[in-house]
Amino acid sequence: MLAKSLHEIVKTVMKKKSLQPETIVEIGEWLHSLEFLTMKVIMFSLSVYHLYEYTLKHVL
Repeated sequence: MLAKSLHEIVKTVMKKKSLQPETIVEIGEWLHSLEFLTMKVIMFSLSVYHLYEYTLKHVL
């Protein structure tokens, strides 16, 4: 999904041959969303890891 989205952006930019302000704003918004999603995945992964560690130490 991520590779497909990046491919679509590159294809759009190459097709237009120039960056228009709307395209720059769209890419910026997309990158901001990607950054937010990445941070959410990292935080979720850390939460699962800490839950696993806690379970091993205190329950088992």
